[in-house]
Amino acid sequence: MARSPERALPVTLLTGFLGAGKTTLLNRLLSAPDAPPAAVVVNEFGALGIDGRLVVGAADDVIELRNGCICCEVREDLRKSVVDLLAKRRRFFRPLRFDRLLVETSGLAAPGPLVQTFLLDPVLAAETRVDGVVALAHAAHVARQLGDHPEVGAQLACADVVLLNHADESADLATATAAVRAVAPLATLTVCTRADVPLAPLFDLGGADPARWRLGDTVAHSAGITTRSFRTDRPIDLAKLKMYLQFVAARRGWEVLRLKGLFRCPGVPRAVVAQGVYQWLELGPSELAPPAESGLVIIGRGLDAGELDRGWAAVVGGAPT
Repeated sequence: MARSPERALPVTLLTGFLGAGKTTLLNRLLSAPDAPPAAVVVNEFGALGIDGRLVVGAADDVIELRNGCICCEVREDLRKSVVDLLAKRRRFFRPLRFDRLLVETSGLAAPGPLVQTFLLDPVLAAETRVDGVVALAHAAHVARQLGDHPEVGAQLACADVVLLNHADESADLATATAAVRAVAPLATLTVCTRADVPLAPLFDLGGADPARWRLGDTVAHSAGITTRSFRTDRPIDLAKLKMYLQFVAARRGWEVLRLKGLFRCPGVPRAVVAQGVYQWLELGPSELAPPAESGLVIIGRGLDAGELDRGWAAVVGGAPT
């Protein structure tokens, strides 16, 4: 039986390319006096375990996965490690006491498959909830990295929060900010140095906050990533919307990195929310009031803009808006 969202263990994913500052942020999260007690899973690409030894207070509640990135070879190891942590948290004798799980990925990992692991695995879906994805980017290098390394775009596109770190090393923060915004239009963006940011905004990123669903203007491109956004003030038929979103999530030939929408549907007293990561899609009522204007944002690779536009027009009953 699935736990209620209030009782499920919140999971925060820390992602970002090599050298972006993930371990620095993780140490801040663990050492802050007001931070909630947390268990940690650290993933490192390579045979030698270095990152785990750099984590403050590394002990039984810090698990290190090696020889692969979380997004591919070691996903089953991740699952087993988290299940083991959950069992230790429940045990009667000397239980591990933690209120949150932090997962620091390898700099070469794409976060989408990892999110899917928590959402689709029956045990993890029953015991945990993905609270949010926090991505770090190196302010001096991110614009170039987006062109050279496709995983950087995937990391940023999936993020709820982006920390544009190493700001003191960048001579052109405006270019770095624009590069991040091109692939992460849905994320909250904070510029920082040495990952020195307030910690509270990194947690409790669930959909109860209406500000999380303000869909701003979006832009396209960068590292093969395209963003398509749609708006309409017309009420949207829920059955048509469901068919369209299922088509978007399942369409072969393109890769949906992130999908997010907020809709006003006849017969539904609350706002309808859509969340998608790769082939995973969730659509249902929320606690928010119906919006005056419905909006949908799709971020992915290989998206067929014409096909998406025609499908949206069929949903709203007219030309794309």
